Amino acid sequence: MVLNMGASATSLAILDGEGRVVTFVRLDVPEGWQPPAGCSAIPDDELPAGWERAADTSPVPPQVSARQIRLWLVRNGIPLATVESAIDSIMDQPTRDEIRVEWEFAPYIERSHQWLVPLAQVLGLDEAAVDAAFREASAL
Repeated sequence: MVLNMGASATSLAILDGEGRVVTFVRLDVPEGWQPPAGCSAIPDDELPAGWERAADTSPVPPQVSARQIRLWLVRNGIPLATVESAIDSIMDQPTRDEIRVEWEFAPYIERSHQWLVPLAQVLGLDEAAVDAAFREASAL
């Protein structure tokens, strides 16, 4: 598949067979990548005005493995060192130590864990982005 990317394109919109936007993918898809069966892809800057991603209503996994979330972070441009720096910036020593143990040694990251959203906000992720991260990471 060869797409002509406009200067302002930041991602590819994936459209279902009826032309509805179902998701977006990064521009740097691997050579030979094809959209899912029955779907098409166009640069996001070619979408008609007012079109945007439909809300994902699929359930958010209650947990993902440490490997899955780390792969998701790396593949989405968030270096693991940034997470470690965010943990280092926690002022309260006992809290910082507890969160570091969770990050370094827990086999799973739980969506409902009390430190997840505050840490994610430091990384620039709001609650909707955390939900999306868990959905996407669960497939890795």
